[in-house]
Amino acid sequence: MAIAEKPKILIVDDIEVNLILLETVLRKENATILRSTSGRDALVLAAENDLALIILDVSMPGMNGFELAERIRQMEHNVLTPIIFISAILYDQQSILQGYQAGAVDYLTKPFQNEALLGKVRMFLKLYLQNHELQQTSQALRESVLRYQKAEQTLLFRFRLERIVSLASARFSGRFDPESSMQFMLIDLAQLLDARDASFLVLDREKALVTSFVSSSGSRKISLPEPRDSFLKELFGTDSQCNVFNHYVTSDNNWYKAGKGLVATDDESNLAIPVNLGDKPYGCILITGFSGIETLEKQDFCSLGVFGTITGNALERNFTRIQLEQSEQKYRSYIENAPIGILVADSEGKTIAYNPAANAVFGKSNGDLIGKNINELLSKEFLSGNFPEFEGWMKEDRISAEFFVKSDKGTSVVRAESVRLPDNSLLIFCSDITATREMEKHLIHTERMVGIGEMATGIAHEINQPLNIISFGIDNLMHAINSKQADEEYINDKSRKIFEGIHRMRTIIDHVRTFSRSNDDFIYSRFNISDTIADALSLISEQYKSHGISINYQPGAEQNLYITGNTYKIEQVILNLLSNSRDALEEKKQLAGADFQPVIDLSASREDNHIIVKVCDNGTGIAEEHLANIFAPFYTTKEPGKGTGLGLAISYGIIKEHKGEIVFKSNLGQGTEAILKLPADHAQQ
Repeated sequence: MAIAEKPKILIVDDIEVNLILLETVLRKENATILRSTSGRDALVLAAENDLALIILDVSMPGMNGFELAERIRQMEHNVLTPIIFISAILYDQQSILQGYQAGAVDYLTKPFQNEALLGKVRMFLKLYLQNHELQQTSQALRESVLRYQKAEQTLLFRFRLERIVSLASARFSGRFDPESSMQFMLIDLAQLLDARDASFLVLDREKALVTSFVSSSGSRKISLPEPRDSFLKELFGTDSQCNVFNHYVTSDNNWYKAGKGLVATDDESNLAIPVNLGDKPYGCILITGFSGIETLEKQDFCSLGVFGTITGNALERNFTRIQLEQSEQKYRSYIENAPIGILVADSEGKTIAYNPAANAVFGKSNGDLIGKNINELLSKEFLSGNFPEFEGWMKEDRISAEFFVKSDKGTSVVRAESVRLPDNSLLIFCSDITATREMEKHLIHTERMVGIGEMATGIAHEINQPLNIISFGIDNLMHAINSKQADEEYINDKSRKIFEGIHRMRTIIDHVRTFSRSNDDFIYSRFNISDTIADALSLISEQYKSHGISINYQPGAEQNLYITGNTYKIEQVILNLLSNSRDALEEKKQLAGADFQPVIDLSASREDNHIIVKVCDNGTGIAEEHLANIFAPFYTTKEPGKGTGLGLAISYGIIKEHKGEIVFKSNLGQGTEAILKLPADHAQQ
């Protein structure tokens, strides 16, 4: 039998040349040579290695060979390690005797015969290898005996286990008394494991209490391992295999893990076997005060789990009817007390059941909803918002939409979601979301008014420009009339320019008025997104120009950039993106200085079935850790007072409402690109 590595020889001499010569002689042997030039280093090597042989020089400074040998012999693993002394000076009878007393097995004088040394070395190496082989053989024999003893114990245990299982199955068959049958089984279990007691506990996991129990000793008192709450939590919370827990509690509250041994060794151990009714925990069989738990294998623990199965199956027959009644009552209570309306419609769409909350949602009296067709209660004609895919409740297995519902209390917004049941009926959940939608409208309108406030300066500049044209035109016209130089053509030309300025001012004012009002009653229509972008730019282009920001707008070669939706909400999104770009550009301008040229690139194009709008800037950019949170309400990286943190959250909601996507790409310090992807309208222009 081979050992794992080469045997090691430690050679010690304070003269390096002697070490080299000695190592050259020993190199022929199949061994690892460890060298040392001092007694201190040699002690470290001897402590760290399993040595087959030690060759020491006697005369060394500091610690001579005799002292070194005595200290090595004090190490437990080097008590029997052979030591050969080599000396060129101390070879008198007294020195040789001192060497043997220090633990040497041989004493050589320099110069020595190489073959003589090699012969001794080979003999000791051979003895070392034989000793290791004997140790390994002895260890293998001990392990084999233990395995045989373990196998014998296991076979006996399993034979007795099978007998007890058969008896238990017989006791729980036919008409049986649960308590007496349980007690006989517990007595057999206690004898099988040589335990002090075996008990069956019915546990209330919510209250962490033992509600009832049966004991093999007939005792009416039982105490759970402390802490009790932790024990119950582990008992009910552990997923198990082979119908037995992977964790077992010992007498000092440590757990035994099957196949991994005891966490803490104890004279007594406790074992918990779960008892389930169906797939739900009901109680446990607690076996207390038995020794020899380490002799059981994982398979044995799994086998013990059969008693939990037998007990659970027997009790389940008695409790099935009670559980069904309790379950029906419990789930009916859930539905009756649910805060949202729940309707059940048959395969033809007629309401066959509902809960009280549904009456409140639809403003009906008790019983008025029975027999009503769900397509009339929640009709396509009263859809709230954009749900073009809705074709009726019986069309799909899962449908979600929002509706206006009229009642004596007024009109409310109801969100309804349906699920088709296996019998082809529908389960429909209805929630009154009127307050939520009103809050969303208020937030959108507030954010829009905040944007109008921020654009006030730019709007004033847009109005001042045509106002100046009107003022100068009137002055020129009056001067020409007074000087009698105004002919008909001159008057017509000046009048035309004045009216153009007035029309320009009226257009801007009308657009601001329309944009700023709440247009939640706006019916979705078909519009060209190029016009929406142009309207947005008309409100802010002069303001941005006054801040030194260049806006490069590329409307795209293809003019068919139509979508269906609310043009003012899309304009609000574009204005929000432009506002964020402006803030990033101004922040970067403060950092970079006057040489920085802020630029916003705005483009609109069509890709397959989508309209793509891109807003790119060369501002500060967004850090990667912020990108995942930019759509969260009230999340902002701006300074206090600069933004509400609602702009992107509202924009995200608007784009989702239009069945689109909004994506941000950014490099910190280089700029940000916002991409809107909206479904194109395929109708003819």
